[in-house]
This record gives sequence, C-alpha cells and structure tokens, in this order.
Amino acid sequence: MEIHLKEVRESRNVTQEAVAQHIGVSQQFISRVEKGTKQISLDLASDVADYLGVSLDEIAGRQKPESNQNLEN
Repeated sequence: MEIHLKEVRESRNVTQEAVAQHIGVSQQFISRVEKGTKQISLDLASDVADYLGVSLDEIAGRQKPESNQNLEN
C-alpha cells in the first residue's frame, strides 16, 4: 500500500518529529515511510491517522486532505 503521509502531515502543518514522537518511532522511520523505502504497519498508520485527525483513506491516498489544520500550537 502506498502511503501519502507527507502530503497529509504537511496539510496539517505537523513535523515528522511530532508524528514520530506521538507514535513512538524515530523521525528517520517517518522519513523512510514518506520516501517509500519503509513499510508502516496498519496499527501505526491508524495511530498516525488518529493523531492527524484524518481517516486511513487519507493516509492511503484514497481521499484528499480536507483542510489545513495546524495541530502544533
């Protein structure tokens, strides 16, 4: 499954580091997932989707991000 994490993450103005810290992985892992060189488990993808306030369909690229919400205050 191709992951569109970068597009969704950036649409929410969230850093790789923030996502990584929230789901308990390294920033390098998130970078590799975004580049397509590392696979992410469904459980972690679900955690990312929950954190970003989006559906798994958005993470999977089946649905476009709805809005530019800033999660980092």
